[in-house]
Amino acid sequence: MHGVLGSKWPKMTLASFLKMKEGTVLIYCLYCVGFLDLFAVSCFLPLLTHRARELGASPSLVGVIGSVYGALQFFSSPVMGKLSDIFGRKNVLLISLFGAAVGYILTGIPTTLLFLALSRVPVGIFKHSQSVAKTYLSDVSPSIDHPKVFGNFNAFSSLGFVIGPLIGGHLAMQSNGFSRVTALTGCIFLINFFFVWFFVAPVEQVRKQSSTRQEHDLLLADDITVNNKMADHIESELDRKELKYRKELSRRAGTSTSNGTSIYKISSMSSSLDLIVIRFVMGFLMLVFRSNFTSMLEFHFNTSPKTNGYIMSYNGLVGGFSGILVGKIAKLYNHNDAKMQLHFSLILMASLLGITFSPSILFIPIFITPLAISSAVCRVCTTNLTFRRGREDEKGVMLGIGNSLLSFARMISPALGGFAQEVSVYGPGCIGSLIAGMGVVIIVLFPPDRPRVNKREKKEQ
Repeated sequence: MHGVLGSKWPKMTLASFLKMKEGTVLIYCLYCVGFLDLFAVSCFLPLLTHRARELGASPSLVGVIGSVYGALQFFSSPVMGKLSDIFGRKNVLLISLFGAAVGYILTGIPTTLLFLALSRVPVGIFKHSQSVAKTYLSDVSPSIDHPKVFGNFNAFSSLGFVIGPLIGGHLAMQSNGFSRVTALTGCIFLINFFFVWFFVAPVEQVRKQSSTRQEHDLLLADDITVNNKMADHIESELDRKELKYRKELSRRAGTSTSNGTSIYKISSMSSSLDLIVIRFVMGFLMLVFRSNFTSMLEFHFNTSPKTNGYIMSYNGLVGGFSGILVGKIAKLYNHNDAKMQLHFSLILMASLLGITFSPSILFIPIFITPLAISSAVCRVCTTNLTFRRGREDEKGVMLGIGNSLLSFARMISPALGGFAQEVSVYGPGCIGSLIAGMGVVIIVLFPPDRPRVNKREKKEQ
């Protein structure tokens, strides 16, 4: 791990960290937020089904309890996203983390199935820290750096998902283990809450300081005669067009907010509808496949829970390192997100078919590697394209709508995958590959590489 991370980032010392620009410090802080978030969730998530069965739930009732979270996320995601556009990313991120902490602590208290289901309500309403953090990152980083920034964020988050199950599983083996795990999960969310409170600066503060610094450097460049090499360096560093574009978008965002933006008035919807559909399709196919992945391994290869655990840990590790590679892959494609999305969607479809029809368990890790990489690249490309298409003051709500559709997919994917598996052990993989093919067709028919401006944008310009 040290070798991979060391090749990606320069050696960091306290002195060099303190000298970094505030926007860069904020990005690293948000990486830590993503890690703590999924670290906490992964401690708890594998134990929910086991706890429901301990309380006497049938398989169908376990599915109903699990769907409570997805159903609430379906309705709350766009609302929380729009609130972050209006009231600020930091405020909504703090609310999300604190609400999730309370919800997970409450989950360890119930001794009946009804109260176990009700304890999932606060988590379903408030747990939007991942999407808010991604919107935060898009606000404080140049658009050309989004693939690298989002990839690194997903990498940090995925590494949290590798460590969490190991700790949660160890605690669960002790007496009153489930309550201990939920208490630990809630405490990690509280730690994340205070970390954001003290160390994560508001977007407006970072933008103001960045703008002041850039304008000062522009004056120096105009007033002082410098050699050609230094002038080229200053021009590249400041990126005048990007600065002018961000100022104009910020002006529009301020005007829209001051005029009283309605939560349900989303002008970016028409320009980003195809991207929202692509995000739903790609997310849905992975949910259908993953919801029945361990069952497929058990039925097809007669694997033990220990073997399944090793495979899932490997999947998490590859997913984490895949996020780090996204930035380098984007450079190879000259930051052409649409082309990347098409190519890696094809790789994803082929990987799903390879896993589904693997003749031996030894082939599973081989196909998991391209599956994890292609999934990470497609996820970052879709997010980046959505941010480019939409208005500056509607980033949060657009990401929230996409998350709502994924929450809807979480509601129906386990049932669909289970039904397909009753027909054939290859069912979930075949359905996932078919859905991936549909996504490729949509990308080919509606190329996402052209920026689209709706009528409202044209009038303002």
